[in-house]
Amino acid sequence: MTEKEVEVSVVLVGCGCPLRSMGWYHAMQLLDQRVEHAALKYVVEPWYFSDAAENAPGKNEFDTWSTDVETKYGVKFVQNVNQVPLPSNDEIRLGIISARTADNPKLLEACLGIKCTTIYLEKPGAPTVDELEKMKEKAETAGVKVFMGFNKNVSSYLTKSREFIAQKGSDEKCDITFLHNNNYSNKEADLAECFERNAEGMLKNMAIHELAILVTYYGVTVDTIDKVEADKEFSSCKTLKGPSSGKDFTDFDKLKFKIITKDGTEVNVAADRCGGDDSVAIVTTSATASGKELVRYTMPDDETVAQKDALKAKYGDAMPYFFAQDPDYLKLKQLVVQNCIDGSPTQGVADIQVAVETLKVAEYLTPILTDQLK
Repeated sequence: MTEKEVEVSVVLVGCGCPLRSMGWYHAMQLLDQRVEHAALKYVVEPWYFSDAAENAPGKNEFDTWSTDVETKYGVKFVQNVNQVPLPSNDEIRLGIISARTADNPKLLEACLGIKCTTIYLEKPGAPTVDELEKMKEKAETAGVKVFMGFNKNVSSYLTKSREFIAQKGSDEKCDITFLHNNNYSNKEADLAECFERNAEGMLKNMAIHELAILVTYYGVTVDTIDKVEADKEFSSCKTLKGPSSGKDFTDFDKLKFKIITKDGTEVNVAADRCGGDDSVAIVTTSATASGKELVRYTMPDDETVAQKDALKAKYGDAMPYFFAQDPDYLKLKQLVVQNCIDGSPTQGVADIQVAVETLKVAEYLTPILTDQLK
């Protein structure tokens, strides 16, 4: 069988609401044949097919969309993973899990049960390090590779910033800061809702992408960290009452810190829940040389921004960040699909071991930074 004849069959687990959920956008990129050699065969949607979701927001939209997709493309929709039949002997099956983080451990095990040969797991993978390590062990026992949806790992802003520093060589020491902005309102009521909905905290949720970059490219692990320094002028830690539960949630609304590893590597991370809707890599001269900015690269880049109108015309009133990160989602899936076919290198793509180390770093840093900001 030639490569042109090879097709990876995809089982999407966790579609969610059309126009709003990441699983839906994965489905659309696949249905539009934008991922070469990949075909969406099954969609598993536990929530909207449950009795509890009968009157849930998005239920009607999902029903309309799923009926249309099943009719037009022949994709099968089911409620549970175990309703997907076992693959044929020559079938290459990829499972994409894009569900609630708390459900991921059982969903990954179920995907192993239907003989997925590779799994693409959305970040952070699991609520805790212990759960993620158990998932990793089960996948290894089954001989199944697990790649993570850390799309910033393959984004152009990261590549360009690293290439810029590499071209400088050892003659000029540079600092780099990876800044992640969200566009929440800075009103306390809005932040309280954000803190409650993302109760795992900023470092396990919003800034987990940046920590994955540090683990993948800068050798950062709990064992290699020598020093952590919070930028107190930039950072802010608050305790706010969740509007639904009435419980107190303590988290960062802004955070910046430097990590220095035992081998002297220095790298900075910043996150601002109310800073906008982009991510930026900022390269400066070292702090000892006044910290003058040399260059900055942004995600989305100019090419991606230029495609936003076309994507909106194609996909409608979907979440803006889908369009901002569209090429990265595509690149990540394409690398994983090609690896499924012929074992091609997945340069920059984080695997589940990187996810374990990333989650460990998040759990390690949170109390340290919280204490420094008291």
